[in-house]
Amino acid sequence: MSPERGARSLFLLWADRLSGACGVLGIAMIVFVMCALTYEAVARYFFHAPTHWTQDISVTLQIWFGYLAMALVLRDRKMIRITAVLGIAPRWLKTVLEALALLIILAFSLIAIAKGWSVLADSIRLGRREPTVLALPNWISELPVVIGFALLALQSLAEMLRLLVDGPPAYSPSNELDAPAAS
Repeated sequence: MSPERGARSLFLLWADRLSGACGVLGIAMIVFVMCALTYEAVARYFFHAPTHWTQDISVTLQIWFGYLAMALVLRDRKMIRITAVLGIAPRWLKTVLEALALLIILAFSLIAIAKGWSVLADSIRLGRREPTVLALPNWISELPVVIGFALLALQSLAEMLRLLVDGPPAYSPSNELDAPAAS
């Protein structure tokens, strides 16, 4: 294995594992939200003792797992895409269009990181808090924007590298649907 290929493989492995770890973390957050909301329902309706923290924590964790999942969705090629033309396009056009899509994702991610960082820094500097019962600092729900788009930018770079090495993914109706095609 050449040094370039080893570095490329290590980068792809690292990016893919990071995306996967964020997916696992997101699943843990979803499970926690489900448990917290179940606890809230039981406490409220059976014991007439509602909590004051479940809504704030649940909404914050939903923001976190939504942004953390973006890189995993790109890695697993589950982003929304229109593949009618790609299914019949020649390989070179598929490669060009896939690269263009990845460049757009990368550019948008970099803009979102810059803007998100600016908002995050302002919230920290000004001490902004959410207008809710817990009054959590705003930066807690703004940080996942920066982290999520940084992970998405990293995964888009990994996918561009993968595109150069492996070529474009196959586009066909059977691999675009979760359910098998009807016969």
